[in-house]
Amino acid sequence: MNNNLQLPETFLALSDFRKNDVYLSEMDREQIISDFFPATFTELVQRLSDITGAFYGGMLKQAGRLYGKDAIEELSSSFMYDLGSRMTLKNLDTKPDLHAGIPAVAKILIGAVFTSSPEYSFELKELNDHKIELLIKGVDRYHKIAQRLEIEELLEWPVIKPFIQGVCDTMGLDVLLEVRVLELNPDSSCIYKVSLS
Repeated sequence: MNNNLQLPETFLALSDFRKNDVYLSEMDREQIISDFFPATFTELVQRLSDITGAFYGGMLKQAGRLYGKDAIEELSSSFMYDLGSRMTLKNLDTKPDLHAGIPAVAKILIGAVFTSSPEYSFELKELNDHKIELLIKGVDRYHKIAQRLEIEELLEWPVIKPFIQGVCDTMGLDVLLEVRVLELNPDSSCIYKVSLS
């Protein structure tokens, strides 16, 4: 045991998740935590995002091997649509004053960036009861993994469009959705324009 080690702040803040871990008596628990637990919340969030991207890309790559290249886009699109639908249902259930409509779509998209897409930022250009226009900027983790796995040419970009469609359809909105790629660079930095009316 190394009593001089200070445990990472992230570990202390998240200790409730780790309270049931059991180490062998001869193990240096503090050293293992110090060596392997993410030291900052930024590092923790980035690692979780990287794992999410790797899971997404790995599943698509395997689907392509097992069922053919067309399965890659089909699986991505249906998965993203379902994810948007499930996130909407959860938000409508936990936020009773969130009423189905275009402003609620904006809130759900902002919430998705907050909780699930740390590499993205958003820039609202217009928001009212009849229209959303916003830019999504940052690094597209899905593009990054798709490039690494050499499947990016088999996907329609941005892959988040079906997610947004799932949000709208789950709310029962009959709207026109347009998601355009303004920039998508080799380093996966991107700017996507979302218009909903």
